Amino acid sequence: MIAPLPPVLYGLLLSACVGLGLPGGVLVVSAGVLYGGGLGLAVVLAGQAAGLVLNWQLCRGLLRPRISRWLERQRRGRRLRRLLQTPASLRLMLLLRLALIPMNLVNASCALSPTPGRTYALACLVLIPRFAVLVLAGAVGAEASRGSLSPLAIAGRVVALGATAAVLLIVGRRLGRSLRLVEAAES
Repeated sequence: MIAPLPPVLYGLLLSACVGLGLPGGVLVVSAGVLYGGGLGLAVVLAGQAAGLVLNWQLCRGLLRPRISRWLERQRRGRRLRRLLQTPASLRLMLLLRLALIPMNLVNASCALSPTPGRTYALACLVLIPRFAVLVLAGAVGAEASRGSLSPLAIAGRVVALGATAAVLLIVGRRLGRSLRLVEAAES
């Protein structure tokens, strides 16, 4: 078996992916596989936080022209840019964070908007349950593959993770509908 990266290096790798707008879902799940639920979640939360700050700075500064062009080529990106022409309220930011919209589109659109960084940062806290589900899914999968869980424990954890994921999905869809209503009202 290959030894995992030290947690600090893993967190830096995740933060670089998030900061550059690259998909990092596999890294989030893998953190649970490599480090377990508790340490894996800590690594992911630290990596995501650092990555979101890096992404915010890059989108608002050095990469602003490139990110603006990229968003204009994306249908959802254009819609988000129109929605975020004025500073967004915390409520709208929470809706955006929980709606089932690709995170890189939301991150870039928010960074290019006149929304204050503090509002964006507070809204990002609602992502913790999403990350927790993904990390714990990886941890449960790893424990099950090592045979360190009884079939009943596996079933219980899978049901709990499934129920949590279903709730997040339902909430995300409802918030997506609410977001479309907000967008329609502001158009």
